[in-house]
Amino acid sequence: MTQQRLFLIQTLLEAIIPVIGYFEWGWDLSFILLFYLLDALLAFGILLAKGKKRLSHSNNATERTLFAKQSVSGFLLFTVAIAGIALSITFLQPELDWWNRIVHFLTYKEWGIQQGYILVPLVVLNGVMVYRQQFLMTARYRTLEMSAITRPFLVQGFVLLGAAGILLGTTALIQFPEEILITAFILGISVYRFLVIRSA
Repeated sequence: MTQQRLFLIQTLLEAIIPVIGYFEWGWDLSFILLFYLLDALLAFGILLAKGKKRLSHSNNATERTLFAKQSVSGFLLFTVAIAGIALSITFLQPELDWWNRIVHFLTYKEWGIQQGYILVPLVVLNGVMVYRQQFLMTARYRTLEMSAITRPFLVQGFVLLGAAGILLGTTALIQFPEEILITAFILGISVYRFLVIRSA
């Protein structure tokens, strides 16, 4: 299976799960954002795994410094962006308690099983499968420079930060219906990932 096909499967899965969640499992905007937060945390974990694997192969001091700086920068970008998005949602739902939503997201039952026992392993398994098939089995850590590993994560962080800024600005002024925001999130992330696939 080619790398582009794997990316396409991953992108479709990441778009289909929130859609099913909204129509079949009663997910709201906060649940969908938490799903994408889970995906972002997994992406950061995979970045760390790729970087460490590359460093164990190259043992290059310059790459080690670059990895340390850019992984921290990427994490900070994602943290600020997620905080901005969470703040945006509180403009729409002032009574929202994020801690309770996180607990409810993980303990929500569907088909008699708590969602966290199905969804978290499914997302992690998907990420690990892509990491193994695209990075380990192809031995890309031998030829892929550290900048090529960290740059996509930084770019995603800047894109997400920009999206958070737009969302924060618009929700403070305009009360969009939840359906429009959900559609914009899913379509925006899917289109972005598709463009990444096309350029890969």
